[in-house]
Amino acid sequence: MLDLAEEPKSLTRSQIEDLRLPASKMNGVERRGFQPEMTLKYCQGRASLAQTVFGWARENIELGLREKRTGIICVGLQSAFSTAKLCQEKQAVVALSLGQIAESDSQQDPTFKTSLAYTRLTATSSS
Repeated sequence: MLDLAEEPKSLTRSQIEDLRLPASKMNGVERRGFQPEMTLKYCQGRASLAQTVFGWARENIELGLREKRTGIICVGLQSAFSTAKLCQEKQAVVALSLGQIAESDSQQDPTFKTSLAYTRLTATSSS
């Protein structure tokens, strides 16, 4: 529950909502860069106060504050150790062949206002 005694004096409820919205649209490193900045600016650098005011996870704010202080960006284990390759990397020949097929059937944007090319490809039915 938000304690009005702890709420930053410089922010209205509307402004708090305005700061919650962009944070909800961000993820990972981007959010951990934004939340600590707002915590330093409006909550005297106190992660617990930012958690109360903005509803953000205190652990993420603290991690973001450490990243800001040290300049070292933390990478999650999944992205750091993921060895999954893109399908274009696994099947390079197939990806190249599909690209050539699509390119041969592409046509210029009929309005000539952009340099985009459109491709009409349909699968044949084998019924």
